[in-house]
Amino acid sequence: MGTPRPRAPKRIQAIRLLLLVQAVLVAALWLWVWRGLQGYAWTGGGVETNLFERGMSYLVVLAPTIPVNVLAVIWLGRGGRRAQLYLAGAGVLVAVQQILLLMPVDPGRSTAAGLIFAMAVGPVAFAGLALAVTGESKRWLGREHPASWATAESLVWAVAAIFTIGVTFSMGEWVEASTETGPPVGEHDESDAWPRMEEAVTGSAVSLDGFPGFERRTVEVTPCGYRTEAGLRTYRYWITYEFADFTEADAYLAAVRESWGAPYYEVLYDGTTIEGDVTITAHRDDELMLFLTMGEAASFEVQSGCLERVDAHVDCLEAQGGVMPERDSVEGLVCARED
Repeated sequence: MGTPRPRAPKRIQAIRLLLLVQAVLVAALWLWVWRGLQGYAWTGGGVETNLFERGMSYLVVLAPTIPVNVLAVIWLGRGGRRAQLYLAGAGVLVAVQQILLLMPVDPGRSTAAGLIFAMAVGPVAFAGLALAVTGESKRWLGREHPASWATAESLVWAVAAIFTIGVTFSMGEWVEASTETGPPVGEHDESDAWPRMEEAVTGSAVSLDGFPGFERRTVEVTPCGYRTEAGLRTYRYWITYEFADFTEADAYLAAVRESWGAPYYEVLYDGTTIEGDVTITAHRDDELMLFLTMGEAASFEVQSGCLERVDAHVDCLEAQGGVMPERDSVEGLVCARED
């Protein structure tokens, strides 16, 4: 019978546990980032807001932690040079990730993930480093043991590669779905779009408890870039109302959620952005998308689908919610105010 393999000391076992905790925290951080980025998908069309690029930037930076830490845990059970290599790799990776997340690597220039990384992963990494430099740990790491787990690296890295590819394809499909445009749907054309959108603002914003009033309105009309089978051009409406300062934000949020619980609404997202602002996205049966974003720059937005232009003349509608004329702008549409 062979000599029994020596058991790793308690401090090494603690380091292994910390490495696993760190891997879980990093995975949770990426899921939180991706969930937050989805709040921008419909409000900016995904591509326009670099949704895929932003998600990939975090995935590329954070994903290596999983295989490196798992392999470090495996080899720390035996000690030796491979254990030293992967433990050092895990430590260097934390430092590089922290720097990149605070630069930031995000094309959206957000440092929120870097700050959370520093508060959540940083203490775990420092605890592992403190244990790794003790005499007991150094003796274990400097002691060479018979090699085993010869296929550990190839197996772990293969699983990590498959997982990363799967996540990448999933992200791509999600972004494509959020930016998909097609022929106009439903019974609606441009002639009734603006009134329906203003009615949606009235019913989902102005009439609710806690409404503080609006300070500014921006109406943007942009071409969808194609014609219908009848040869009509198609356009998309986007109306943005900026709120005045809130005094009853919680009551207003509760009122919006209740309003969007009606049968003809479908809430697509109710969560936070990567910056931590509350954001809610809903879809109406008449093909309107509604977005509420709280925080420092609180806004209420309504977006139409692609609509046929059936009339060369479109009347402008007055802003509501207390918006002064000098703070009301219409872009991409020449129209006359209604008398």
